[in-house]
Amino acid sequence: MAAARFPITELQIDQLVRAFYTRVRKDVVLGPVFRRAVGTSDAAWREHEARIASFWRNALGLDRSFSGNPMMTHLNNSDVVPEQFPVWLSLFRETADDILPPQAAQGISELAERIGKSLAMGLMQFRAPEDPPPLL
Repeated sequence: MAAARFPITELQIDQLVRAFYTRVRKDVVLGPVFRRAVGTSDAAWREHEARIASFWRNALGLDRSFSGNPMMTHLNNSDVVPEQFPVWLSLFRETADDILPPQAAQGISELAERIGKSLAMGLMQFRAPEDPPPLL
């Protein structure tokens, strides 16, 4: 399995995810969406954070234990809209810059940007109304 192309540890990923979701819970745009999806208990948030940390370790080639389909998860949550991704990405980058060494912050933020753009485009594509059949 290939490792991340920048130095980052599993512990740093855990710290990043925990700090990020602490900020998400307070964010006026993202907080309500995540509270409805995750819940309000600390246990539910710890479980969510562990799952997302597993996602990042998988995305970075550090661990392959993650199973799931992030696109379907986002598609199945009607509260998630493409316009929220810039907010998510900005908050993620700020958190990474605050928590991680510069090279790791830049690397994971660039990956998050690619993933976020892909998810936003997928939401737009799959949720777009189908064109009606042409009138003949």
